[in-house]
Amino acid sequence: MKKLFISCPMKGRTEENIRKSMEQMHKIAEIIFDQELEVIPTYIEDNPPENNNQAIWYLGKSIQLLAEADYFIGVDYSEFYKGCSVERTIARDYGIRSTIVEMNVVMPDAVDVERDFFLSMEKTCSTKAR
Repeated sequence: MKKLFISCPMKGRTEENIRKSMEQMHKIAEIIFDQELEVIPTYIEDNPPENNNQAIWYLGKSIQLLAEADYFIGVDYSEFYKGCSVERTIARDYGIRSTIVEMNVVMPDAVDVERDFFLSMEKTCSTKAR
């Protein structure tokens, strides 16, 4: 059976919401690619070693898993979810058959997380400017 890599935003989201998004994306991929696909487990439960950049550590693990993929599904680009953008670029550059879905369709909570982050950054910047 062919393998599917699901690039799903995780930063600031609950495990439950992440897994729901992945289930939706799996179903969408099977419809688009017109076949049953085995999902590569990309939800990494390990913790990075101390004194490491966590985001890069998780991305490295993710890229290792991406090497197994026959197919890729990800979300439209967002600067907030940089790792997803890197995964998408790698899949494209290395010829992994890919599709992209609108983030707000499969993970509306992620849109809220991103908005809340940028609003908090605006508050922090305006407070520091005083």
